[in-house]
Amino acid sequence: MKLGLFTLMGLHDQNTSPAAVVKTAIDMVRMADDFGFDIAWFAEHQFTAHSICPSSLMMLARCVSETRQIRLGTALLSLPLHNPLRLVQEVAFAELLAGGRLVLGLGSGCQYQEFSRFGIRAANAVRITMEMWDVLEQSLATGSVAYEGRFVRVAHTALAIRPIALSLPEIFVAGSHPDIVAQAAQRGCTPFMSFGHRGLMWAELQRDILAERWQMGGGLTATMPLALQRHIFVTDDAGEAQHVAACLRDLTHAVDDLNWDSGPECGAGLWSSQFGEEPDCGDLSEGAIIGAPAYCVERLQQEIEALRPTHLACTMGFEGIGRQQTLESLERFGCEVVPQLGALVTMHEGT
Repeated sequence: MKLGLFTLMGLHDQNTSPAAVVKTAIDMVRMADDFGFDIAWFAEHQFTAHSICPSSLMMLARCVSETRQIRLGTALLSLPLHNPLRLVQEVAFAELLAGGRLVLGLGSGCQYQEFSRFGIRAANAVRITMEMWDVLEQSLATGSVAYEGRFVRVAHTALAIRPIALSLPEIFVAGSHPDIVAQAAQRGCTPFMSFGHRGLMWAELQRDILAERWQMGGGLTATMPLALQRHIFVTDDAGEAQHVAACLRDLTHAVDDLNWDSGPECGAGLWSSQFGEEPDCGDLSEGAIIGAPAYCVERLQQEIEALRPTHLACTMGFEGIGRQQTLESLERFGCEVVPQLGALVTMHEGT
């Protein structure tokens, strides 16, 4: 299993500037590069302080010169929100800037207010995603595109900027819709799954659903790749752990408020973090991985052995947690947790 760093870039209060959020994200990516992480992921959301980065490709390009070997990924490109020709050119240019280190995370999106602001029917999100995915792969593989779909139409266009060697970057795909999972299986892409504050038993159920849909697409469940997004925070301080759990509770509420006002039909919705009954912070600490290094090691070993992921994207900073605490947690994770995972984790040779 390889490790990734997932940067959400939330702006949690009026006393924190957007510039400070960006600086912390860049410092985290540098640290992950030094530790030997495989991918730095950059979230992309619109019109919300939950995540102030509206373009993962822009943030990715900003971090190219700050890093040496870590790959840089979009998490995720919400395909229905993009113009197809503009997107294929920006992706090709981003790969040029990244020198072959680009990784693409694709999805249909799940925040209803983004669809409404862009004038897109959420019910069409999955179908648009499938067509945009076709356009993106065609253009990156051949250097030109011509496409006639129900929602996406592109006249024959040759790209002035072509990807390195006309090869596709590695692609990760979020979403639970059977068509999306089946196409991921057919094209050799990696399903991307997040289970937020939910525990292992719930995650195993979701993985089984993914595996069933993967098999429907012709894939072998025994060899299905799987990327997990996981909230992790390393601390010995019980009070700090309680605060982090409270921040996670607020984050989960924010995600629910953004996602579930008539969100896209079976798009990314399988991984809903809706509460049902309000959990307390202790429940959230148990659902996420929040605690001392030995506790984090034990939990991660259990989850890795049960879920068999090929990639783990660690979310280690979100709104409400200060810059110093965030960086300290990441440093302790790299120094005190990762080495104890041994052969379960494959790392680049860091500094």
